[in-house]
Amino acid sequence: MHKLIWESEGVYWKYHGDVTGKEVIDASVSIYSDSRFDEISYKLVDFSDVVTIQMDANEIATVACMHKAAALSNPYIKTAIIINDVKNQRAKYFTSFFKGSNWEVEIFEDLSKAYDWVERND
Repeated sequence: MHKLIWESEGVYWKYHGDVTGKEVIDASVSIYSDSRFDEISYKLVDFSDVVTIQMDANEIATVACMHKAAALSNPYIKTAIIINDVKNQRAKYFTSFFKGSNWEVEIFEDLSKAYDWVERND
């Protein structure tokens, strides 16, 4: 399951429990098809409460293509991924979605540090 919150300069969405590829795709569609997407400067993607994530190769490819297309629409986005253990293999898995895009992507264990990073103008 996930919740989605549009903020003044970005979007925050939090997944929890057991997450499916369909859910990740549906969340991405709802964000990238929203007219506010072209005006945001950051995305906070919070996986800190995820127990499992089940995505097949086609779903991973779909999400990666969606991110690449969205990056063409708004190339100025910082993406902060929040997970419990940045050394975990899951961190590499999540960042793989953004390969080939020009978005800045960082991984954090702490939501407040992620906010600090996305709000910096460096």
